[in-house]
Amino acid sequence: MTAPIWKLDQVMLRGNSRPRLAGISLEIGAGRTAVLGHSGAGKTSLLNLLVGFERPDSGTITEQIEPDSQRLPIYWSPPGNGLWPHLTVAQHLLAVISPEEQTPVEQTAENPVLAGQPPTKLAELLAAFDLSDKTGAYPDQLSQGECARLTVLRAVASNSQVLVLDEPLVHVDPAGSRKYWDNLRSILGESSRTAVVFSTHSPEVVLREAEQVICLSEGRAVYSGSVQKLYYEPPSADLAWSLGPANWVDGEGAARWIEGSAPGRRCYRPEEVAAEPVADSPLVVQAAAFAGSIGEIDVVDERSGEKRRVFHRPSGNLLRAGQRVLLHVIALLFLAFFISGCSSASAEPQLAVRNTKNWMLPPEGPKIPTPRAIHVGLHEELFVIDNAGRVLVYDLAGKLLRQWWMPDYSVGKPEKIFQFKSGRLGVADTHYHRVVFFDDQGEVLSMHGSLGHGPGEFIYPVAIVEDDDGNYYVGEYGENDRIQKFDKDGNFLLQIGKVGTEKGEFQRPSGIVWRDHKLYVVDAFNSRIQVFADTGKFLEVLAEGNDAAALSYPYDIVANDRGELFVAEYRAGRISKFDTTGRLLGRYGSTGSNADQLYTPWGITHDGKSRVYVADTGNRRVVAVEF
Repeated sequence: MTAPIWKLDQVMLRGNSRPRLAGISLEIGAGRTAVLGHSGAGKTSLLNLLVGFERPDSGTITEQIEPDSQRLPIYWSPPGNGLWPHLTVAQHLLAVISPEEQTPVEQTAENPVLAGQPPTKLAELLAAFDLSDKTGAYPDQLSQGECARLTVLRAVASNSQVLVLDEPLVHVDPAGSRKYWDNLRSILGESSRTAVVFSTHSPEVVLREAEQVICLSEGRAVYSGSVQKLYYEPPSADLAWSLGPANWVDGEGAARWIEGSAPGRRCYRPEEVAAEPVADSPLVVQAAAFAGSIGEIDVVDERSGEKRRVFHRPSGNLLRAGQRVLLHVIALLFLAFFISGCSSASAEPQLAVRNTKNWMLPPEGPKIPTPRAIHVGLHEELFVIDNAGRVLVYDLAGKLLRQWWMPDYSVGKPEKIFQFKSGRLGVADTHYHRVVFFDDQGEVLSMHGSLGHGPGEFIYPVAIVEDDDGNYYVGEYGENDRIQKFDKDGNFLLQIGKVGTEKGEFQRPSGIVWRDHKLYVVDAFNSRIQVFADTGKFLEVLAEGNDAAALSYPYDIVANDRGELFVAEYRAGRISKFDTTGRLLGRYGSTGSNADQLYTPWGITHDGKSRVYVADTGNRRVVAVEF
């Protein structure tokens, strides 16, 4: 559907004390659209109008959905679930799913159950929403969370052209909600023709799941457009906060607070701002708090006496009252690139793809883990690390050969695996501050490292690679942000780089390639590739300052036999190919869940021939792309 699905022109819907909707004019197209607002903002009223449950008191709504004899045009999931009290879970789905996708149902008076092997579409849907053991239950026998999951599952099973969901999964716990959103996205990703309009009050859900967003306040549409544009270029401070914490600065005064701020930019998100202790800074911390992935500090500018609260990316050490700090922008290359609008795919060379294949990892209990690291070894075996703490070994066609567990994994999971020429495997065991060495059958050979800042110590190791002499290099982040070089026995040789944004400095060096006595390092948060001699000397920066080659959070890098570099870009959801001069040779993919898309790719590897394998983390799958 290329034309808008709905077009609203000056729509008004009366209410008791004020209009529930007032002067709404907007268009809603294909893709995923979120309707965001607080309770009473008008979200349900707008969805009611879209599905025809209510009619506007004034104004017009035009609907255009292309006829499809095989599909319902719209399926509506109303507030309060709207479940049928006289039907079981299985019967809810059988009422909407097409006959060819149904699993045979064996009925008993007490408990209708699903039968039939292998599992078909119906059984797969039930498993994806953890309702396989509830097939015979009626709505009044389900918890609120189970009812919410069934409501969404019924809508998905209908295979309608457009799904209209009123606060889906709102009664599901946050961890479970994220999982079911992942599964919903994966299922709908099979058909790019399915549009979704959903209401929510959660900024996180909008950021993860929507492409477009409509913001409502007191019955009025205060924003309608791209989620990314609202996140990075909000028109006001209030709208900036609709998608989470924001640093809103006056255009002229931005540079006084945040070094490296771009002319005209007024909003900086916490992940874009670093706060570092600097002895001669005029900015003094009055109070500090830690909130997980976001740091908060109250700062006073001694030059003017002005005070403000700043949200920033934590560095690992909690700042203290009385410290002087420097605030500066990080990952500015990506942001300037995004804001300038130079990211048009038509201006970039595209990689020609011969074939693609993907597969999910084996389940761990009721969960499908996500891949985080991936590496083709010496004997055409594909090593994958997942967020369950497992090492999985596949052949290059995707057949699982064997697997084993990391020694420890409750605190956090590893992020990189590499096979040395000797056959041993080195795993950057990130949250245990060490490198674990295995043989290729999973027996632990040795461990190297401990928590600290000194030689041979690590904070969060995230990258590992070997050179032709058997020396190995470990990249880490979290205060250290450096690369350490060791001989084959683990003796420290030298340190490369330190934390920072200048040339030769890092913010999360999360992937390394060694080739011809050079190290090619993806400097993730600084959105660039840096090149060093293996003696530690800084040589150059690749893919910086060139719009056509700008990177967006590069998380991993690999080289083929010709020395061409493939980069997995976490934020852009794509693969980029460069030569060793930094010239962009082509790109593949975009952020999403379709067959030709990636979602927060974490790792990348090459089979030495023509195939690249990607840890497509957000989509919970391994993707093989043949170029």
